[in-house]
Amino acid sequence: MLWFAIVGFLAWVGGWRTLAKTYGAQLPDDFQGRRLRTVTLGHGRFPRVHYRGVLWAAFEPDRLLLKPHILFRWAQPPLVIPRSDIKAAERKGLLRRFCEMRTSAHPGISFHLPVKHFGWPEDIAGRA
Repeated sequence: MLWFAIVGFLAWVGGWRTLAKTYGAQLPDDFQGRRLRTVTLGHGRFPRVHYRGVLWAAFEPDRLLLKPHILFRWAQPPLVIPRSDIKAAERKGLLRRFCEMRTSAHPGISFHLPVKHFGWPEDIAGRA
């Protein structure tokens, strides 16, 4: 019971539930995503929810597919975000650079992930 409360709370705090209201969708049966090792999601700097190895992503030509591990999916359904809704920028963190990704529907919620994991490097603002 505690597990369900914690996962539900993290989905709410990080903003996944808000994103799911707009972008929640079924993924194709042949989904072949890449496991992302370090991704955070949240409003501003704190609180941020860390998805360490429990999130799969597929950067298709026109959309981003995100699928959490099955143990989290009851509170965090898969997301399908159109590429046209995503704004990305490279940022400098304390120890390394990262890609900050926001959606046009919910610009207050951001994903942070390593630049090398972002599937559309040509879309990162400020990059040549």
